This record gives sequence, C-alpha cells and structure tokens, in this order.
Amino acid sequence: MENGKSWKPNKPTSRGATDYHEAVADSSWNHECLDPIIEIANNTVKDGDILVDFGAGTGTSAEKLLKKINHKINLWLVDNSPAWLGKAYEVLSSKENVDFFLLEKKENIFSTLSETVGKSSVNHVLSANTMHLIPNLKEAFTGIQEAIRPGGKFIFNTGNVLREGRDEGILMLDSTVYRVHDIAIDLIKNNDEFEKYRKNIDDKVKFFDTQRKFVFPLPRPKEDYENALKAAGFKDVKTTYHQYKLKYSDWIKFLKIRRLQAGILPEIGGTTPSPEEAKDREDIIIKSAEILFKELETDNKFADDKSYLGEWAYFEAVKPKPSNNSGRIALVTGASRGIGKAISLELAKDGVNVIVNYRSDQTEAEKVVEEIKSLGVESICLKADVSKYEEVEIMINNIKEKYGKIDILVNNAGIVKDRSLKNMTLEEWNDVINTNLNSVFYTTKLSLPLLKEGSRIVSISSIVGLYGNFGQCNYAAAKAGIIGFSKSLAKELGKKDITVNVVAPGFVKTDITKGIPFVKKKVINYMTTLKREADAEEIAAAVAFLASDKASFITGTVLNVDGGLAF
Repeated sequence: MENGKSWKPNKPTSRGATDYHEAVADSSWNHECLDPIIEIANNTVKDGDILVDFGAGTGTSAEKLLKKINHKINLWLVDNSPAWLGKAYEVLSSKENVDFFLLEKKENIFSTLSETVGKSSVNHVLSANTMHLIPNLKEAFTGIQEAIRPGGKFIFNTGNVLREGRDEGILMLDSTVYRVHDIAIDLIKNNDEFEKYRKNIDDKVKFFDTQRKFVFPLPRPKEDYENALKAAGFKDVKTTYHQYKLKYSDWIKFLKIRRLQAGILPEIGGTTPSPEEAKDREDIIIKSAEILFKELETDNKFADDKSYLGEWAYFEAVKPKPSNNSGRIALVTGASRGIGKAISLELAKDGVNVIVNYRSDQTEAEKVVEEIKSLGVESICLKADVSKYEEVEIMINNIKEKYGKIDILVNNAGIVKDRSLKNMTLEEWNDVINTNLNSVFYTTKLSLPLLKEGSRIVSISSIVGLYGNFGQCNYAAAKAGIIGFSKSLAKELGKKDITVNVVAPGFVKTDITKGIPFVKKKVINYMTTLKREADAEEIAAAVAFLASDKASFITGTVLNVDGGLAF
C-alpha cells in the first residue's frame, strides 16, 4: 500500500498466538498440506499479482507461500482475529510485499473480503485450513468472489470434510480431537487422579457442546463447499484429495496450544481456567492423546507407532471472465439507485458495457459507474431528465458520438406521486405520466437509429399497470401505457430482429417503498405467494435474461416478477 501497512496491531502479541505459531510453523503436516495449494498457485499467478491469504492466522501459511511461490507477488494477509494477525504482523511486517487486513466485526457479523479490500481488487485468493471454521460459506465465498478480478482463482483446503469412498482408516484432522475429548471424559470418570472434575461431568459435556463445536466444527460434506462456490458465482469447481502422515510428536504440540484446549476439553475451566485447571486439563489431554495413539497403532492399518494418516480436500474455482457480451452497450435510465442500479450491475456481470443515466444525483451515479468498472467492463454516467425530450435528445447524441450504437435499452426511470384521483393535482398527474410513460417514448424513439439487428428493449412496468391500485391512477395509467406501447413496438421492430419486452415487478425493496407503512407492507407480503418482497437484484435478473441471447425468440411479452402477488 502507498501509505504503509493497511492494518497494524495496537497490542503486544498474545501468548496464544505465539503458542500456535510455534506449534504449527514447523510441523510436517502443515508444510505438506500447503504444497498442493502452492503448486496450483505457481501455475496460476504472474509477477505483480496480488494474492490474498484468507484466514492467514499467525502467518504460518504465509511464510511458506513467500518461500515457495516462484513469482514476485504482493501478499495480503487477511484474518478476523487481531490477536492472531498481530503475530503474523510481528513475523512478516518487514516484508515490503506483504500487507495486513482485518475483517471487522459489526453487530456480530464479520465483514466480507470485498467489503474489507474492495471489489475486483485482487488477482487470486488462497486459504489453508480455514474454511471449515466459517458458519456461512455462501456469504464468505460471495465476498471472496467479489474481491477477485475476472479470471482469478480461489484455492483452499480443509482437513475436515466428509466424502464417499474414503477408507475409514484415513482420518480427518478434527476427528482425532473429538476422540481425544471422549477419552478425556472417560479418564475423568474412571481415574481417581481427576476425581475432583467428576461432579456433574455429563451435564458439563452437554453444556459445552456448543463451545467444542465452535472451536472444532463438525465436518461438512464436500458438496456443501462445492454448492456454496457455485452459488457465489464461481465456475470450473474442481475437488481433489491428498493424504499425509501426521506425526504424533507434531500432534502433541498442537494439542498443547492453550487456546485450543478450551475447545478440546472445555469441561475443565471453560474459557478462563485457573492455573491448576489449566495444568490438569493439559495433563488429561496429553494422556488421552497417548491412549489414542496406542489405539491407532493397534487398530488402524494406516497408522504406526509414529504417525497416522490424514486427508485434506482441495477446492479450486474460477471467477468467470465477462461473456461474449463484451462490446455490447446498454443504456439504463434512472440507474443511480434501486432497480436501475441493480440492472446495471447485473448486465455488467454479463460483460455488457453500461451507460448509467441519472437525473440529479451525480455522486451516486459515479459510485455505480465505479462498481460497474470493477466488474471488468466500461461504464460512464450521463445526466438527463428523461421526462424532457430535449435532455434525452442531448444524451442520445452523446451516446451516438461516443459509441455509435445501443445494443440494450432499459427504460427504468420512474417516480410515484400517490393520491386518490379526487385529490390528485394536475401537476402530480403530469409529473408521473411524463417521467414514467413519456420518457419511454422519448428515449426509445430517439434511440431507434442506434438500435441494430439483434438489439433488445426492456421496459419496467408494474403489476399495478395490469391490475390497478388504490391511489395510483397516474402511476397505473403510465405503467399500463408502457405495456401497450411495448406490445405495439414489438410488432413494428420484429422484422429487424429487435425484441421489445416488459418486466412487471410486484413489491420491491427500494427507496421508493421505504415510506410505505409497516402494516401495509405486512398485508402486501401476506398477499404474496412467496410471503416476502423482492430484492432489486431479482428484478435485475429478469431484465438481464430478456436482454440476453437466451431470450432471442421472446418479444411482446410481459414478465411478471411479483412473487405470486397477482395470480
């Protein structure tokens, strides 16, 4: 970073972080399980790339990445623990190509990677032995996907995954921890040396179950990771497996980490044990581990007197590059916020270059432009009040001069000025008709010379235009007019292979609907088959479909996106 490291610790390195680093940094299993990640990275990265070590912890993985990746990279270490990241800072802050980022916690939710480092700001993301600790995989993966530039990779491993076909003698990393816990409880119950911890031990086991699973989560099926990657927008998901020997001597060092012992055997001392409890807890854990090692040596065909065999799963996924829509130009009216903003971003994700029209809020429009550019396509914003023919004419002329064409026209701009017809003023009628209906005529008519064969016109109407609504005669008339206009225009432009369609949203969460009273919102949601309002992105997805080649044989159609409100 130009101004130094982006995050610096404000406290001395904690003992727990130091203990973890010292226990894991030189362990053979930690080195070996990183090698496949580094091999993939070496075949992927280029000089100057920014790599993120996500869940970098105390820097044990970062140290090896820096030594073994054969390119001049910039490495960003990201973690949600200031204590652990502080140790990484202590070890690696002298490196000029290393920066540090902390995932901040707000209202019990950690910020995502894209919220922390910015969208499309990094080339690739690597993560070692971290993902099994994350409760919401889709949310985390989405933040990672947004942070990666198009074409970049996300690579991670976990030693805590379920899959069919694995020999039962090949163990998961955390499964041995649960076995150590069970042996420890038996020792407490049956060994007089630990009798003082025996009282209510079964109740304590139940009580601390959540604590154990927080530190050492139960394994997930591999499909959970694969499905979350796909849901986050990654493509080319690939899963492989590697087995490594875990030396008992290394595993004892791991089990001695005080911070982890609160998850291994919380029944003694919880998270704040007394010195005596801490000592006894460690003694019991080590005795239990030694019993486990004897069990494995005797009963497990993959174990011997020095080690057992563990398995790691490796996941590799790609953020897709823009599609063959590259070079297409879209004009979206009223695109500085709400549905128009969501439509602009959805088209950009499909590789379309987007012109953001706005009426007054240049600051917000420019923010949308920057978000669009971060997705790897071009964008500009153009000011025009689309209710005024002269301003639309200037805007279209500017587009003609710069691009010479419009491939996708989205008529989205709209306002509401609700009032019963008895009380509606002429100004309220004209404002809504001019902005919501006349604008569609102005923008479409003036765009016709720039619309070539295969172009798409999509206009945003409303189910109110189909069914009416109390207090919205002006709005309903305008939205109904859009439908009639579009159906007629579809007949006129069909011979040029230009499709004209309408999206009719139901109740959508936007700035316009924020002012609707709570009770009325509840009534509308109750009347909706899906029992909720739509997100703007759900409307945008419908528009993007009608604007795509997949909808090439659809024209003159009204697509209701209303959650079943109108059927």
